[in-house]
This record gives sequence, C-alpha cells and structure tokens, in this order.
Amino acid sequence: MAMLKFTPGAGHFVLSEANGNRSRQRIVVGPNQNLLAGQVISKVTGSEAYVALDPDATDGSQTAAGILYDDVETDTEAKAAVSFERDCEVVLAKLVWPDGITEIQKTAAIAALSAKGIHARF
Repeated sequence: MAMLKFTPGAGHFVLSEANGNRSRQRIVVGPNQNLLAGQVISKVTGSEAYVALDPDATDGSQTAAGILYDDVETDTEAKAAVSFERDCEVVLAKLVWPDGITEIQKTAAIAALSAKGIHARF
C-alpha cells in the first residue's frame, strides 16, 4: 500500500462548526483507502463504508457525503474515523479532491455538501 501523505493536521480545513460535536459523525472507512484530512468522501450504497469521492462511480461513491476530519489509511480491514456531515463551513481551497475531477463534477459535489449543511467558502 502506498505511503500516506500527511496534511497540515486534523480539521485544518474547518472555518466553523456547530456546538459540541453536532457537525461531526463517526464513520467507518472502507478497506484499501488512503485518505487525507479534508478529503471529500462518499458512502457506498447498501454499505456502512465511506470511501473517497469517485464522480465516475455508480455505487453511491459518486455522491459527496461529507469531509474526512483526519488522515486515515486502511489495509484490508475497515477503520473507524470521523467526518463532517452537517452544519459547518470549510475552506474550499483546502479540500482534497480526486485526481482528474472536472469543474462540473466538483460543482455537483459542492452542491451535494451544501445540501447537507456543509458550506464551502472561497
């Protein structure tokens, strides 16, 4: 498995969040994922597993569902993690996107996040 490239730190992309932990959600990151803090993530349909956003997929991972709080690397086993899934503001420039994402796909993902109450600021 490739070595994880670490980010400036957990939650470095957050401008504001709701009181307590209301903005955050405990999740399970699926196997074989190398994800960074600020990574836009999605949930595989019919599964509890979250994975990196994949705009070309058809298994649910094409729809943005949240933003990963901290770096996570999984091997063959899923791993517990935390994501932002509601009521927060984030710095758009600090989000981690899949390689090759188009502006149209990014706009759709930002809209999906906004619908959940995650507002990307410029």
